[in-house]
Amino acid sequence: MTETPKYSVIKKQKEIELRRYAGYIQAEVSIVEKEYKSAIEKGFRVLAGYIFGNNVSRQKIEMTSPVQVSKSQKIAMTTPVTVTGNDRFTVAFVMPSEYSLDTLPLPKDGSIHFNPIPDHTMAAIRFSGYFQQKTINKNKERLSQWLKEEGLETEGDFIVAGYNPPWVPGFLARNEVLIKVKM
Repeated sequence: MTETPKYSVIKKQKEIELRRYAGYIQAEVSIVEKEYKSAIEKGFRVLAGYIFGNNVSRQKIEMTSPVQVSKSQKIAMTTPVTVTGNDRFTVAFVMPSEYSLDTLPLPKDGSIHFNPIPDHTMAAIRFSGYFQQKTINKNKERLSQWLKEEGLETEGDFIVAGYNPPWVPGFLARNEVLIKVKM
């Protein structure tokens, strides 16, 4: 079974959940593209190379899910550069829970950065299908409306998460739009 980040459901209303996540580490790469789908494809190739052994120790790392993509707000903390604009995305893989920042193999590709994510609360809406911009936007709007109705304040940008390999038919695919909620 593919590992996913651990969370507990605080509230559920149809396909929307408010979740409390335990902390984890994610490997991230910044990608310049026009749409989520092309950004996730390009970022996936870079990060998949890392976990399939393109790292200093040639160590293979178990695949986890979901693959996440979000509009970039800034590059990793080690780089003091702020990025704005509509064509930059951050694509991320959650690293298996058995690893720490000290035990993850160093990437050969310098565009890969590790980001420790502390415990946090997220609102999520689940949908099936492929990463179509129209579907993503519709689910962002639905989630935004629910958050407004619930009186919840958010921080950061939306994250689009895909849980299945590309060969899974769209009607069976599990995807989500998530956003961090201030608690």
